[in-house]
Amino acid sequence: MALDFIAGCIGGCAGIIAGHPLDTLKVHVQSGRGSPMECTKALLKGGTLSMVYRGVYAPLGGVAGINAIVFGTYKNIRRAMPDPDSLRSHAIAGGTAGMLQSFACAPVELVKTRQQLAKEGMPKGAWAGARHVLRTGGYRSLFRGLVITIVRDSPSFAVYFTAYEAMTRGSQSAMHVFAAGGIAGVLSWILFYPIDVIKSRIQADTTGLYKGSWDCFLKSVRTDGWRCLGRGLGAVTLRAFISNGACFAAVAWTERAWHKTLSGERLVKASTISESVIYDSAEYQYDV
Repeated sequence: MALDFIAGCIGGCAGIIAGHPLDTLKVHVQSGRGSPMECTKALLKGGTLSMVYRGVYAPLGGVAGINAIVFGTYKNIRRAMPDPDSLRSHAIAGGTAGMLQSFACAPVELVKTRQQLAKEGMPKGAWAGARHVLRTGGYRSLFRGLVITIVRDSPSFAVYFTAYEAMTRGSQSAMHVFAAGGIAGVLSWILFYPIDVIKSRIQADTTGLYKGSWDCFLKSVRTDGWRCLGRGLGAVTLRAFISNGACFAAVAWTERAWHKTLSGERLVKASTISESVIYDSAEYQYDV
């Protein structure tokens, strides 16, 4: 369990840092602020990366808890299954992990989304942003979009972990792990992307425009047409490949480093015991 937590935290941080600029672009496009090219120009207008990394502290601040839930739940449920190595077990474990992590992910993504869009003068920093939301909207406002986050993440994580497992059974090389993680991330996003669009719009709404997920869906389609459900898909596809490839590569590297360290300790201990046995033997004492 400790290894699952540590590897998940490192992998999650690597994925967030690698993919956050494209996530910021995705949120701006989803919110109707222009085409991907127009939003890109606006974000880079100042000549720095400060705007594209706006809101990064919220997911980084919550990544420890979220990835502990995801990887801890996923691996422990899979181990408890009658056939832990079957793809069905990976899908069930992944879906359960996605559902549970939504309770931590929903408020983190809400703060991140509003910071990325600079909503209501949102302050920088994860805790400062969360306190601002609580102060202006109360406890329930921090969990706005929770239900649709569960609807998105439970099946998404089932696809995510199952696809990764299926693609890495033949090879565990660094490049193969990166590519498999990236492709698994792309699949899980493409299949459920319209749900993410609605989630982003609900969490960005600070005026009470949408009464719920279904109301948001109807108003979005009525106002912007069906094409709005695919806005930003290009940016999110590229981000998903880079971010999830980096995440799984970091997780695999951490697990290998951990096992290598433990193997080295076992060899040292075995060598020490062997030397002790030789030194304490009657034959060695007789020679001395």
